[in-house]
Amino acid sequence: MKYGDALEVFRDAGPYGVAELAARAGISRPTLYRLFSGAVPRADDLQELALAAGWELQIDLAALSDPLAAVAGRALLGDDTVAEWAEAAEAWRERITRFAGARQGRQREAAIVDEAGRASAPGKRPGAVRLRGEHWRVDRLVSAGRASEQRWALSGWAALDALGIDAQAPTIMWVEDARKVGQLLGDSFRPAHRDDADLIVAYAHLSVFAGATAVQDVELVSPLQAFIDAAGLGGDARLQALIEFGRTS
Repeated sequence: MKYGDALEVFRDAGPYGVAELAARAGISRPTLYRLFSGAVPRADDLQELALAAGWELQIDLAALSDPLAAVAGRALLGDDTVAEWAEAAEAWRERITRFAGARQGRQREAAIVDEAGRASAPGKRPGAVRLRGEHWRVDRLVSAGRASEQRWALSGWAALDALGIDAQAPTIMWVEDARKVGQLLGDSFRPAHRDDADLIVAYAHLSVFAGATAVQDVELVSPLQAFIDAAGLGGDARLQALIEFGRTS
């Protein structure tokens, strides 16, 4: 549940009016009204509001993989093809700017790619399917993508190879329904562990397809998206992508 949804529960489902809820939580009524109007609460205020309304607040940690971080990274680097999602990614734009620090020039641009990749990590995307196969070819992914009747595009090793970058990395297949495409590939691949996957089939935010191109029937993400995805994979993919990005930016 998002904090905005929790505040609605505290306001609408509890037995207390605004004045009483504010008093019970130890915060002022103007502050509570601002929170109900969309202001972001402090963690301690949210905790006190939950207890005052008869709820227990529980916070879970999950691996970070937010596609809007990639949107923000691309926007910061001047990619106009993601303008449609730039407003939604504004918070990530501010974060990545902070994360990149005081670096300048190519170092700053590489830091943006790196930070956007870490925060949008494809392998950590909820519902991602990790697969391993022997002697598979890219045309098998093409046929599965077409059979899914949905949008799809390749990144990871496939995109880096198309850019002339030699890196040890799994291919990423960005799709709209990872489970469906994983099933379509069941005749050529088997489930893999975290570190031995040849292929990661992951849910794609529509921004992933912005700037994508087809090369001999193979749909590939844009070069900038490929660099960000590689940074998110970590290891050799990250290292080689950042080296090449520094050369070409």
